Amino acid sequence: MEVYAEKSVYDDPWSFCDTRYKIAGQWYGIPKLFASTRTLATEVVSSTPTTLAWKQAQEYTPKLVHWSKTVNSLVTCTLDEDGKVVYHKDQWNHKDYSHEGLGKVLKTLNGDYLTGVTRPPKEL
Repeated sequence: MEVYAEKSVYDDPWSFCDTRYKIAGQWYGIPKLFASTRTLATEVVSSTPTTLAWKQAQEYTPKLVHWSKTVNSLVTCTLDEDGKVVYHKDQWNHKDYSHEGLGKVLKTLNGDYLTGVTRPPKEL
């Protein structure tokens, strides 16, 4: 979690987080929800001193149902002057998901409250 600035944003189809602690809630949730997850492929699209972007194929196998789903992502990370991630965008199937209406509500609720379930260390 040290790669993220304290005030950073994580945005994917399921959540919107605006602090490093909330982002930790997402990462700590992966082993609670998934029996396995593995990276199948990566391809760097762009690399500058302030932005990293890559395509990624990630396979997820939920704990409750043991079928796997591959998600193709376009991941973009923006870095601050110290090299810390300040913005992490994960676009599944290269789509930008809603930041309005019900989509915004669900993403915000997940980002704000998942830490209560996943319980990352407070000192993050």
